[in-house]
Amino acid sequence: MKRSGFGTGRIVALGGGIESGETAGQAAAREVLEESGVVVDVADLRELGPVRWRFPVSPMLDMDAVVFITERFTGEPEATDEIDPCWYPVDGVPWEGMWDDAKHWIGHVLGSKPLDLTVTLNSDNETVRTADFA
Repeated sequence: MKRSGFGTGRIVALGGGIESGETAGQAAAREVLEESGVVVDVADLRELGPVRWRFPVSPMLDMDAVVFITERFTGEPEATDEIDPCWYPVDGVPWEGMWDDAKHWIGHVLGSKPLDLTVTLNSDNETVRTADFA
């Protein structure tokens, strides 16, 4: 559950921005640690591919991400100022608490399938107009 910042009140995947000098994998590992206290080794990450979000009425919200998965980590998730982490069963994903776009790509993540997706949002900046796989 996102506790602060963009997406507050929604169930989200861990993630964030790439800092100067970081690779996408290094940023992913750092963000997981900062947001949950869980340690992930960059070498254990598997890149699934990009997801791009486009907000036509608010282009300053446009985001590009690279999605990673891992099966190896150390530590137990703990709440931070930004995230209250929680595990969900694969057959019990809480879609109703997530962004509308999640139903278009989270299944790929759960199935370890490659991604290359552009999501375009409607004028409400919340619901999906299109979700196009390359």
